[in-house]
Amino acid sequence: MAAPRTSARHGRRAIRSGVLVAELAAGVFLLGCAALAGLLLVHRPWPNRLDVAGYALLPADPTSRLYNDIALAGSLRVLVGGVVIAALVSFWQDRARALTCLVAPAVAVFVTEWVAKPLVGRRVSVVGGVVGGNSYPSGTVTAAAALALALVLAAPRLARPILAFPAVCVVGAVCAAVVAMRWHYPTDALGGLCVGVGTVLVIDGVLHLPGAIRARREASHGVVRELERRGASNELDTAAFAEVAANG
Repeated sequence: MAAPRTSARHGRRAIRSGVLVAELAAGVFLLGCAALAGLLLVHRPWPNRLDVAGYALLPADPTSRLYNDIALAGSLRVLVGGVVIAALVSFWQDRARALTCLVAPAVAVFVTEWVAKPLVGRRVSVVGGVVGGNSYPSGTVTAAAALALALVLAAPRLARPILAFPAVCVVGAVCAAVVAMRWHYPTDALGGLCVGVGTVLVIDGVLHLPGAIRARREASHGVVRELERRGASNELDTAAFAEVAANG
């Protein structure tokens, strides 16, 4: 007996347990990668081979108007407007998803700015030898990645593959922009990507967990009721057959 996919009363959409486990596992993996990289950078904060290669690929251009405009995708103004739009789009079809869109990007930025950066303490050397503020992970990339994923998840299921490609392109462009302007090392951008995407996946999985458990329980109860109904029907058939045989 199929489990109900939605609950009109609670406005929640049940996610299949396999998808939910994969979502949580991917989120934990990405956050673990960001944490491991941060731990390594505490002891080795200087540019590594990936950073050197990224700087060589993207020449320094800190005054680029184009790069500054691209980086606005990770600004606070865009983040606030984006999460509100994502929450409104998903509110009526999936309340848990709407809460994810409102909360998860803000949590990701908070973790980056107030937890990860002070703990790692990595600083980037900008053009002219000036040392900037804490750089790992990139808050701009964290915000852009978290918002992009929230918008994709908020969209109707059939539209998500269509939106995924431009979302990836925008986040990739933001990563390139912050590196080219020397706001961050490439590994800072990758760390922000992991924190932004990982936080959204974990929070979305946790918020959908009660609905998945409830759907699984209802499905189990439905199977039990069906078996009980069939058992009662078989008993009636047996009794009727015995009565006919006795009368015959």
